[in-house]
Amino acid sequence: MSFTERPTDATDRTHTFWSPSYPLQPGLPDQPAYGVLRDHSQATVALVLGAIALCTGLLIVSPVAWWLGSQALAEIDASPGVYNNRGMAQAGQICGLIGTALLAIGLLLVLAMVVLFAFSAA
Repeated sequence: MSFTERPTDATDRTHTFWSPSYPLQPGLPDQPAYGVLRDHSQATVALVLGAIALCTGLLIVSPVAWWLGSQALAEIDASPGVYNNRGMAQAGQICGLIGTALLAIGLLLVLAMVVLFAFSAA
């Protein structure tokens, strides 16, 4: 197989992406690949963003953490036996969900205060 014929996505189970640090062996057509499992980078980013959002109060990054966690979970579930940090993706998704809910509540409170001040000044 030449370089131009290489598959571009990780869901193609007919070929194996070779990496010197993570040698992954191909499985049978109805079985997942086996070998050293990799960490999904978006799961790690989702968890870090979710933790930053909840710990520092920087809730504007919460929707990004929720979205990245959901995307990472979908990719991890689509390719079983390749990634091993599904829990980090779930934690990032949950932290992002909680932070997004807090952000929505805060925005509603700010909107209510603006409306109350506008009516009290008139």
